[in-house]
Amino acid sequence: MVDRHDDELAERRASARPKRQRAAGGGALPLQWADPPDEPVVDEELGEEADSDVAPGGPVAEDDDTDDSEAVGDTIDLTGRVQRGRGDDLEVWTDVLRRRPAEAARLTGHPSAAGERIAAATARRRQAAPPAGADAASDQPGGNATTPEPPVSRLRPVPPEPEEPSKGKGFGSELATRVVTGVAMAAGGLLVLNSGPGPASVLVSIIVSLGVIELCGALRTQGYRPAGLIALLGSVALVLGAYHGGESAFAAVTALVVPVTLLWYLAGVSKARPAPGVASTFLVFGYVGIMGGFAGLILAQPDGIGLLLGVVLCCVGYDIGGYLAGSRFGRRHIAPSISPNKTAEGLLAGMAASVVIGFVLVGSISPWGRFDALALGVVVAVLAPLGDLCESLIKRDLGVKDLGGILPGHGGVFDRFDAMLFSLPAVYYLIKLLDVV
Repeated sequence: MVDRHDDELAERRASARPKRQRAAGGGALPLQWADPPDEPVVDEELGEEADSDVAPGGPVAEDDDTDDSEAVGDTIDLTGRVQRGRGDDLEVWTDVLRRRPAEAARLTGHPSAAGERIAAATARRRQAAPPAGADAASDQPGGNATTPEPPVSRLRPVPPEPEEPSKGKGFGSELATRVVTGVAMAAGGLLVLNSGPGPASVLVSIIVSLGVIELCGALRTQGYRPAGLIALLGSVALVLGAYHGGESAFAAVTALVVPVTLLWYLAGVSKARPAPGVASTFLVFGYVGIMGGFAGLILAQPDGIGLLLGVVLCCVGYDIGGYLAGSRFGRRHIAPSISPNKTAEGLLAGMAASVVIGFVLVGSISPWGRFDALALGVVVAVLAPLGDLCESLIKRDLGVKDLGGILPGHGGVFDRFDAMLFSLPAVYYLIKLLDVV
């Protein structure tokens, strides 16, 4: 008889132990409280409830009437503490979290997540607790008997929360924001271009200066300390110098920027390391200033407004066509490690839009002819995607989504004109090669 009861007791205790499961990533799932067995384990020989001090994953512990204020031992004997004291199991577990964080982390997977779960459960229990005189009223004749909450004394794995369903592709408020911002930019740009090449060169200088500021700011977030003032002044001087002085401005401005940048760090104006600082300054000046300076050369040509307008229209057509097709139909990513949103469908649509707009629309703008405008569309279709990917390469390395946020729906100025920067030098030499003017 004793052997049979011992076997039954051992079997029930084994079934009461918490089962540890592994998540898909290999870590233990977090644990939460579960209800105890409905039927208490009773030792018929002794006539009293058997001890159920089962440590998670460990042997059965003897009831030694240890006070709760004593230090927690090698194993967390949580179940026995709750049943002996008939107290709040959440308070006991909170005490375990405080006094044995390493063991709590092993059981829950993350102590802070367990603490948040415990705190939330404690708050819900306190809100649902009856008033102080409720128990006393229930003992009086005619009082409503309240059912005591059963003790909670086991831990069980909690399955991970399901992920939110992915949203389908389509257009939303982002498209409306892009359209409004694009219309405002187009209206302002056309107004300035209609004023003549002089105001247009000033507009280009402002755009270039904003691009320099955004790129310098993004570099500083990763610890680089470029000489932003030198890059800014050199870039603006290059655009205006190219418009007024032609190609010789490139050599003159570059010959000033290089030594002045070195002297900047030699004089200790910036306390950063000289080599990364000088390199980042040259990157900003070369990427934004030198490539943007070709806009000044184009504006200096006869009918420079029409020439620059043709470049802008083809680049805008590439951006719009690529965005609409990629957002709606994009499936095959061309460079997921560099630009996750660039798709082959968007690329082909953008290139086609650039060629079509060049041939149909730009071909009717002076001084472009049909053949010249078609060649312009092809050049932009090839170089604009490269400009997008090169800027995405830098953003990915710096860990930023956009280099700025001055243009709602488009990011920063550099994000909007990155394709145009890559196209300007090639278009300038295309104009020279085809003798458009």
